[in-house]
Amino acid sequence: MELTYPPLKSGSLLAGSHPAAGEQKALVLLEKNGQKVIYKTFAAGETMPTHHASVDVLVAVLAGRLTITQEAIPTQVKAGDYVIIPLGAPHSLHCLEAARILIYR
Repeated sequence: MELTYPPLKSGSLLAGSHPAAGEQKALVLLEKNGQKVIYKTFAAGETMPTHHASVDVLVAVLAGRLTITQEAIPTQVKAGDYVIIPLGAPHSLHCLEAARILIYR
């Protein structure tokens, strides 16, 4: 049988049965038509300074606890939570516990 599509990609972001994504700080899992799905890890105490979203951004927290601040309003999120940051909104991040997140932008 001749394959028509690229092979299936798989991995583990949390400790599943597939090979682990590893401890890299950021890994682009998928990039298509200018959009990306990014896996990021943060150590406790790590921060990301204020920056602006160039598109609407979905952040899903896989593990840990973070504070995401948009326009001086902090929102604490933990594993299982998500936030949507609107296009152009200034935002920053402060990691309260070691964390793993998925970003769709």
